[in-house]
Order: sequence, then structure tokens, then C-alpha cells
Amino acid sequence: MRIARFSWGPVAAMLVVSLAASATEEPDGTQGADPHAHHRAAAAAPPSPAQVARRGYDVPDVTLSDENGRGVRLRELMASGRPLAVNFIFTSCTSICPVMTTTMLQVQRALAGDPDQPTYVSISIDPQYDSAQVLKSYAEKYGAEWTFLTGAPADVVTVLRAFDAYRGGKMNHAALTLLRVPNATEWIRVEGLVSAGELTRLWHDAST
Repeated sequence: MRIARFSWGPVAAMLVVSLAASATEEPDGTQGADPHAHHRAAAAAPPSPAQVARRGYDVPDVTLSDENGRGVRLRELMASGRPLAVNFIFTSCTSICPVMTTTMLQVQRALAGDPDQPTYVSISIDPQYDSAQVLKSYAEKYGAEWTFLTGAPADVVTVLRAFDAYRGGKMNHAALTLLRVPNATEWIRVEGLVSAGELTRLWHDAST
């Protein structure tokens, strides 16, 4: 595995804003219990270097649902050789997921003129809460015009295991982005929060 040390500045700034905006408050103005405390603490900890590796994955043949409630056969969506950018989020997350979604949006804009720009996909790790309608509202909130997927819990776990993204539950969620350039057999696996600029650079470096 190759370890890459990335600039943290832009990501850290977004994360600080997200954490400050999401603190829970009781009606009397006092801070209430935070169900995301463990997740938030991990996100606020000093960053470790992002890990970048190339991996091959066998995409499972499951049918999920997109943000419009339409069935999507994952193996067809992720057909061999198709350029893709994939991450794993859940909409009630108040720490790293908003940062990851914002970063994906910035990557999409940066690669808008690329003739082989990727298909963007966000897969919810919390299908019990993240219905198609919830995902649609989340996408509209961020202005994210790409595919958001949910599905039966067992199918989602199958997908997470296939991409080595399963951590036992949403509160152990870690930042993970997968990139696959055109006609590649392997994916670029990026573990950790990185900026849109670094993801775009990884994409261009792998495409040349």
C-alpha cells in the first residue's frame, strides 16, 4: 500500500464549519446529548495521512434504489471500464459526510470539461433511515446532481463488504473515496479526508 501525505488545510476548514454548525442544543440553550459524539470526535481528531492504494473489486450483482426510487443494478452501473467516482455517506451524519459530499461536488465541477469525466455515485450506509426521498432531499440540499443509492440493509452490507468499506455500523464510518479511470481494471482507493484538488490530481495522474 502506498501512503500519501496530503494538504489538510481546505478540508480542515470545511470540517470545522460543519462541526460548529451541527452542535446539538436543548431548548434552554444548553448542549444536549450528541448521538454522533464518537463519530464527531474521530472526525475532529488530528488527521492521519490519507492512504492511497490500487485495488481490484468484484462488484456484487445486487439491485439498489436511486434517489428517485428507481431500481439500479449495481453491476450494470459500474460496468467494467466505466470511469467512476464513488463514496459512502449517510444523510444524518453531521461530521465527515457533509465534507465528503462538498468535496465530491468540487471534483465534479473541476472535471466537468474532461472528455472521460466519471459517473459519480454516493452509497448510503444507513438504508434504514436513508430512503429514496431522504436521499433526494439531501442531494437537493447540496446541489449534488449525481446518483445516490440505498437499498435493503442486507444488500447494502454486501456492497460495503465487496468494497472493503464495512465497519460494523454507521457510527464507525470512515472517509473512503474510490476512483476508477476509463478502461482501468483497478480502483484508486483513498482512505481519509482529502481535498477536491488532491482527488482531481489523483484522477489526472491515473488517466495519463
